[in-house]
Amino acid sequence: MIWTVHPGRGLGALSFGMTPEDVQSHPDLGRPGHVYRGSRGRVMEYRGLSVPICEYGPNGLNCIIACRKVMGVRYQGAALFEADPKAVVKLMETQLGPARLCQEQLCFPGAGLLLGGFFDPHEQCFFHPEADYQDERSITVCIPGACGTACVEELEMVSFL
Repeated sequence: MIWTVHPGRGLGALSFGMTPEDVQSHPDLGRPGHVYRGSRGRVMEYRGLSVPICEYGPNGLNCIIACRKVMGVRYQGAALFEADPKAVVKLMETQLGPARLCQEQLCFPGAGLLLGGFFDPHEQCFFHPEADYQDERSITVCIPGACGTACVEELEMVSFL
């Protein structure tokens, strides 16, 4: 399965606004293994490491998280978890503008994208799959402005171009 990142719209066949029933009917997803219910109508469905995590609010699907175990995650043709992490960030930056450093993730708030584990702000270096043993890379695709993080307020812009 190819999971193409569609900023502001979704990931692969998953589109913002879908109901849990819509998502469950997708042949590559099926029923969730765990459902977590939070405050204000927030629901998170977990189906295992090899498929995206889906989060819902009152208006349906609003956030999709894919870790490196989800095969086929693509942005503009680049395989996010197979390509060089720095090249991925540079590609996104040329398309979406500078990132913001938000809770140790690279956030592109206007596009609703967060990259986790691609860049270590403390060490000021990118993840090296061939040398680093702990690969915690992930991408979060959410409705722009609805990610629930404070990156817009933190205003710490970073650029790698």
